[in-house]
Amino acid sequence: MTRSLSQSPGRLFYGWWIVIIGCIQDAVKGGTFNTGFTLYFLPVLTELHLSRAATSLPFSLAKLESALEGPLVGYLIDRFDVRVMLVVGTTLAGLGFVLLSFTHSYVLFVLVFIGPLSVGFQAGFNQATMAAVNHWFRRKRGLAMSIVQTGQAIGGVLIFPLVALAVLKLGWRPAAFLSGLVVLMLLPLVLFIRRSPESMGLLPDGERRASHDPSEGASRPVHRLRDTQEFTAREALRTPAFWLLAAFHGLRNIPYSGVSVHLVPLLVWKGLDEATAAVFVGLTALSTVIVRPLTGWLGDRQSKQRIGAVGVLLGALGLLVLTYSDGGLWPMVFFAILFSFGDGINSVTWALVGDCFGRTHFATIRGWISMFQSFASMPAAVFTGWIYDQTQSYTSALIAFIICYGLAGLVVWLVPHPKRPTRLEVPAGQALSIQP
Repeated sequence: MTRSLSQSPGRLFYGWWIVIIGCIQDAVKGGTFNTGFTLYFLPVLTELHLSRAATSLPFSLAKLESALEGPLVGYLIDRFDVRVMLVVGTTLAGLGFVLLSFTHSYVLFVLVFIGPLSVGFQAGFNQATMAAVNHWFRRKRGLAMSIVQTGQAIGGVLIFPLVALAVLKLGWRPAAFLSGLVVLMLLPLVLFIRRSPESMGLLPDGERRASHDPSEGASRPVHRLRDTQEFTAREALRTPAFWLLAAFHGLRNIPYSGVSVHLVPLLVWKGLDEATAAVFVGLTALSTVIVRPLTGWLGDRQSKQRIGAVGVLLGALGLLVLTYSDGGLWPMVFFAILFSFGDGINSVTWALVGDCFGRTHFATIRGWISMFQSFASMPAAVFTGWIYDQTQSYTSALIAFIICYGLAGLVVWLVPHPKRPTRLEVPAGQALSIQP
């Protein structure tokens, strides 16, 4: 029944429902956690009497935790039903926000932030849904992944202003408690996600079967799909493409990690008040809503490497505008739009990982790349805060981030398509002839 409904003309391919659910998940994560936490920075700093480097430390420790658990989470997603990880992660993330609202010391704040909150978002959100989407799509992989991750920007546009209102009017603790309740409301939704189209008798991208032979295995897809190579994690780790992709994601994530945590303080440094700064954070998210699906669509039709390279170079140009502008209206608008490209091409380059290494072990391979990415970006937020504490300026940190974006563009341009090692196969009839 599921197969016939999902493949009937006029019916929406079930993979797109998974994309929609993943997009909603990412919207909640982006609005409350990724983008939303920059709103907590100054209130927590003031209440707990911290330096900017100390306030940034939980974000860097969360990157360390993410690095250590990335390969393990990826392996568990590939090994077990993806819904198990989604339920566990969503529950931990929601409870983490609730617990955070009751912390009254710096130590407890750090423990909750890097514990249930970060572990939950790492295990049960983007990592799991991206693995599912990689299974459900091949030809439209770039677009599908970009729509899922556009959710983060949608959350920045729709949910972030509500978090900002809660933080400014109620305080950061009630805002954290309410965010936890919103995250927990996602639990019924994630149960609708399925691991792969084959588990429902379907084919990737909603392909039709050429014939309906009585034997189930005789059916074949009409179109030959492009990426037939399936790499294990060990095989992927032996290719230059893996290490170049890991280097790219690390270099690309360093500026994003350093700037996103300090985005409101950065804009305040440029002369804006907190409310106006929050508006420009929302504008950055709104730009990403447009940029991410656009680059995903282009990536399915053009070179994903070139799209990724151009995106990070535009992000570098945005940081250049922020660094040397006077904080006027139009320079800040240009910064918000250009900087959104640096994050917006993230989906295209994760789709490139799927194109290179296949579907079967995608989550494990992505977990290893995420580990290197997290190690690389771990010091970024603390470094940014330390630079400001020492110089009362963010200029030196921003120059370093511009260089990182430039190197990332060069690295992704050089990624080759990997070739899977050939295995020698001995025909069954000859197997006995080599026995003594």
